[in-house]
Amino acid sequence: MYRARLIAFMVIVMTAVGSSAFADGVSPWLPAPGAGFVNLSYVSQNANQFYVQENLRGTPPQNAVPDGKGPNLGQHTVWLNGMYGWSDSIAIDFRVGAARSYFGATTPMGDPIPPTGGRDNYSGVTDANIGVTWRIADELVNPSMPSVALRAGAIIEGSYTPGYINSIGDGASGLEVSALAGKYFADMFAVSGEVGYRDRDEDVPADLFVNLSGGLLFENIGLSVNYKLVDAQSGLQIGGPGFSPVTRVFPRLEEDIQFLSGTVSLNVTDQTNIGVSYGEVIDGRNTSKSKVFSVSMGYLFDTF
Repeated sequence: MYRARLIAFMVIVMTAVGSSAFADGVSPWLPAPGAGFVNLSYVSQNANQFYVQENLRGTPPQNAVPDGKGPNLGQHTVWLNGMYGWSDSIAIDFRVGAARSYFGATTPMGDPIPPTGGRDNYSGVTDANIGVTWRIADELVNPSMPSVALRAGAIIEGSYTPGYINSIGDGASGLEVSALAGKYFADMFAVSGEVGYRDRDEDVPADLFVNLSGGLLFENIGLSVNYKLVDAQSGLQIGGPGFSPVTRVFPRLEEDIQFLSGTVSLNVTDQTNIGVSYGEVIDGRNTSKSKVFSVSMGYLFDTF
């Protein structure tokens, strides 16, 4: 029971930044039947640089300046995500949020630049994600083996205006599948990984994605490091054929992201956890070089 409780807390620690734009917030460790967790997060992401294809430039209109810096492109998001143990080997997870974007770039006349669709901010309900995870190996039953799970998820398009550089999402629905594995060591250290494929409608390119995490839990303090990779399988290039900054083509870009983050978490009570995370896009293609800060609160519950 003690080890199971530690694993439950580690799930919250290692998915705390999973409510940002660059992480998925799922885990190979499942809650017990009738138990689960919910996590509420506030995420702030900001960028004054943008990868034009693979070349780092300032955000528009400074996108012709190598390594330059332009106006701030940012977004505030409040996320709610959670997981519930349906049975010994099945869990259900969800994620949904509300966001507001902003971009300070203007023309010499003081109007928003064309890639924004004529607006310096957008707001709305984010795309939602609902998934089912099936655990096929449990290290609590067989300590010599890692925990292994398969997950399938549905992406449901949110309520906002898509297509522009400062839209809060790509505005598309779809499906994703992934394989997850994790291992807990010495009742204090855990590593996990996920490899998956995501396919959406509205001509949004399909993605391969990889999530890697390592976490340390010492008494009431948790620390984790997270690496995320999103590799679009096709798409337009900024400045290439088919791209125009005055049309709503940004969701159709080949957008690749490498994101590195860290989280510090505190178990306030036996059921409540708070966390602070910071991360940055360390490399990419056709995407903003964002710096992301988040605070989160998680709550463990059971119904038995």
